[in-house]
Amino acid sequence: MSLNSNTKKEEILIQSFNVLKDDIEEHKYKLAEIIGKMSAINLELAVDMWKYLLLNARSILKEDGYTLTGGVIHDIKENNSMDEVIDILKDHEDIFEACFGIANEPYHYIVTDAFSYGEIDFADRVLETINNNPYKEDSFASYLEDVCEFFVEEFEDIHTFDEFWDDHEEHDKKVEIASDASLILLKWVNTITDKEQRARLNVTLIDYV
Repeated sequence: MSLNSNTKKEEILIQSFNVLKDDIEEHKYKLAEIIGKMSAINLELAVDMWKYLLLNARSILKEDGYTLTGGVIHDIKENNSMDEVIDILKDHEDIFEACFGIANEPYHYIVTDAFSYGEIDFADRVLETINNNPYKEDSFASYLEDVCEFFVEEFEDIHTFDEFWDDHEEHDKKVEIASDASLILLKWVNTITDKEQRARLNVTLIDYV
């Protein structure tokens, strides 16, 4: 793909964004698509666009926030990488707060991705922010149960290590990450007051207790 082609695409995306941004609620799906496409061409500009939408769509985030938060995270991940997404969220407090502290559907899936990259403190902060989010549709326990199940699935191979065929260094690193991550998850499990919910969570994490 030629540079001129990307330049033309960027111009079209900017023009379209400027036309549609005056009615974010009406055009939120297309605006989110613009950010995703822009992230493949000019990530810095895509982040600026994203920040604009989040700043000017607070009421939308509280009622139907996934498109402009989790949906955009997914698209940027697809066009770049998850570690770049995490860097954006770590570097831009306003985006982080909108995605996890205001959106009614916080993108909790990122917690397991963060664990996979060894971003333990970041994952912990995401969980804390979701827990404190007054607009979330589901209980914190339900989000935490999803996270715990994703975590177990992501790290299940550490329990089937083959010392003759598998990479020892890679395995040891993954075991270390899983150990640190499980401590975070168990910490949050202990905050769940409902006995049935806590029991479900403890069963999911039984291999890490």
